[in-house]
Amino acid sequence: MEKNELFIPLYAWLLGGSRIGGRYNQYFGSCTEHPEQAAIGQKVFNYTIFIEKHDETEILKAAVYYGLQSFQNTNPEAIIEKTFVCEADSLPAVREWLTSERDAYFAA
Repeated sequence: MEKNELFIPLYAWLLGGSRIGGRYNQYFGSCTEHPEQAAIGQKVFNYTIFIEKHDETEILKAAVYYGLQSFQNTNPEAIIEKTFVCEADSLPAVREWLTSERDAYFAA
């Protein structure tokens, strides 16, 4: 894995036990420009990948947020979300979008 490569979990892991009466899993990840150093004083790129169900439709979502706050403690207005078709074949598009957001954030 490269220095700032983003980990994307397997689709089956995201589904979790949802198909047998359980819950979906939500993945959280983060990286800094210089991962060999402490995060304090650096830009921190955070992301999460999860599935939501609306009526009977499953939706795959990815979200990005910045800084040292957790997803739950980040102002919802500061979170950028993107929706994808809920299937394993969407994960490369999720990686591409997250990587683009990460690169833009670190370049600013």
